[in-house]
Amino acid sequence: MKLILCAAMLALTSFGLADLQIIDLSGHWDVRLDPQDYGIENAWWGEAFSEQLSLPGSLQNQGFGNDPGPDTPWIGDVRQEEWRKPKYDPYRSAENFKWPFWLQPDKYYKGAAWYQKTVTIPEDWAGQRITLTLERPHWETSVWIDSEPAGSYNSLSTPHVYNLSRQLTPGEHVLTVCVDNRMIINVGPNSHSVSDHTQSNWNGLVGRLQLRAQSPTWIDDLQVYPDLERNAVKVVAKIGNPIGGRLSFQLLYDGQPAAEETIFTLDSAVVEKSIELKDDARLWDEFNPNLYTLNTRLETPAGKDERSTVFGMREVGVDGTRITLNDRPLFLRGTLECAIFPLTGYPPTDVESWKRIVRVCKAHGLNHLRFHSWCPPDAAFTAADELGFYLQVECASWANQGSTIGDGHPIDQWLYAEGERITRAYANHPSLVPVSYTH
Repeated sequence: MKLILCAAMLALTSFGLADLQIIDLSGHWDVRLDPQDYGIENAWWGEAFSEQLSLPGSLQNQGFGNDPGPDTPWIGDVRQEEWRKPKYDPYRSAENFKWPFWLQPDKYYKGAAWYQKTVTIPEDWAGQRITLTLERPHWETSVWIDSEPAGSYNSLSTPHVYNLSRQLTPGEHVLTVCVDNRMIINVGPNSHSVSDHTQSNWNGLVGRLQLRAQSPTWIDDLQVYPDLERNAVKVVAKIGNPIGGRLSFQLLYDGQPAAEETIFTLDSAVVEKSIELKDDARLWDEFNPNLYTLNTRLETPAGKDERSTVFGMREVGVDGTRITLNDRPLFLRGTLECAIFPLTGYPPTDVESWKRIVRVCKAHGLNHLRFHSWCPPDAAFTAADELGFYLQVECASWANQGSTIGDGHPIDQWLYAEGERITRAYANHPSLVPVSYTH
């Protein structure tokens, strides 16, 4: 299958100076399962695949994999003693298999799967920074452009973003992504980020799938720190490949300027600026979910780049043994969210689906969700920001069963890296209150 794609030009912020150039990769992809791990040895990135599926999505939901049965290698080991009791004998056969303790998918697959698509890079992308974003893979991804490897990524909580500037020259290229949903890092087999308990151990790519071109000097990171005492915000911006130029910050509330626009000469890769609000800060909490927007614009000899982030004026603290929000005691009335998505086997990545979940919780008098041993996608935070709701996320691990931490195993460094990735991706959301490794 060969698809020729066109670039869509989309505006990012109200500044209107830098257009986003995006190729949407959703739609038909070629696919090939690799349960025996032949793909690397036999250079499958250079071969054509004969089967197709639609992405975003998972293999299992589209009929790929095996029928579950007595020998299915589930991830998750609770209730094993119960399963061996005689009353379950009628359900342990291949002909009448029923697994009573967690989600039983129609199809099961664990291992490597290869996804491939042909893309055409426009001529005006030459010399630009080109990135591939895979918003929610499960789990580890490895990427090839034509026959050249482009790296691997193994976050369970944040988008996998690849810099393909060197490989994606104008013209036609074959993009190949290998996704492996085995236990890449032993986070604990009962961790809801990976187990079959409530979501399935799915293999695939969901959420945004896109290529993006932008200036070779770009806004790499943008973090906002509310300062209620000074009625201000501290902005920390990191610039990729800095070569001078101008940087400006525009702060908005309800579409109107909330501070004087700050414009200055860029002379370093990391910029810290304090911006004072014109009026008293409109605080964010569950009762008044007030939201501000920070637009950032970078102009350099290499081109223009823009980035926007939504945040709330709120500060989390402690008073003795109590958690406080904006210097008031915070009482968390919450429930547990264990990646419970039986219809798809994976969490949604659209805001409206998460607003429905938040509204159900609020209708029961709750103000808080704890995501047990996993972290939701960005859409969950956006929904909670807008509706006034607190989210407690964890670094995708429940290591007190089948794994340990602090022993020098790979999970130790992975947890630190995952925590940093979560903070970088989601910390501007006011709804993100506690973050932990796990309980």
